[in-house]
Amino acid sequence: TGDGVNDAPALKAADIGVAVGSGNDVAKEAADMVIVDDDFSTIVNAIEEGKGIFYNIKNFLTFQLSTSIAALSLVALNNLIGRPNPLNPMQILWINIIMDGPLAQSLGVETVDPTVMARPPRRREDDIITLPLIRRVVTSGILILIGTMYVFLSELDDGGRVTARDLTMTFTTFVMFDMCNSYSCRHNSFPVFNIEWNSNKAYLFAFFFVILGQILVVYFPPLQKVFRTEALAFSDIAMVLALSSTLHSLSSFFLLGGL
Repeated sequence: TGDGVNDAPALKAADIGVAVGSGNDVAKEAADMVIVDDDFSTIVNAIEEGKGIFYNIKNFLTFQLSTSIAALSLVALNNLIGRPNPLNPMQILWINIIMDGPLAQSLGVETVDPTVMARPPRRREDDIITLPLIRRVVTSGILILIGTMYVFLSELDDGGRVTARDLTMTFTTFVMFDMCNSYSCRHNSFPVFNIEWNSNKAYLFAFFFVILGQILVVYFPPLQKVFRTEALAFSDIAMVLALSSTLHSLSSFFLLGGL
């Protein structure tokens, strides 16, 4: 930090040179950042916000990559074993655009976790995609794949013919698993039960938007024709929700920290 001409070389050489707003113009030109209010406690707030953004980006990547791995693996695996596709093109588009988009974007504005200030500073050359992040992505993707495959194979009849109910159950299972995945991705060091559910208003809005959209796709006749779905019984929805939430809640305890 500095405010005078004599501080300019040090500000230039520092990893992050910080000048105060009332300082010399030479110092401000050499610095990477200027504290406009001349209050050095602002640096602490800036570091906290910066760390929060960094970890939110990691959570965003974790969610997006795990969803992509699960969707691609689901289609590829069924083709390899000679089974019909468990999702039709419209359903895949729905997952990638309507469902994933709002939830992923809302993870980017998650409130700053106070515990980030207890973590050591990272080096400039550190990768944003780390081995723990990859492990969490792969594990979450496999979890979604296993749960969805279980429901899909359970719904298929002996002749292997895919009905509208089979597609609807598989589609809804994938969406429910992915929504549970998005909730667990809100934090990388707390289990899902410790996350403050209403701390991110953007996430809540996106969450309920996706639920409403999924209800319309399954129960609204015009959309049923487009997505090849049919109405499900309450017991079907309850089973899918219980399966997805239980597995993701248990897995979150083993996938925390280190992102």
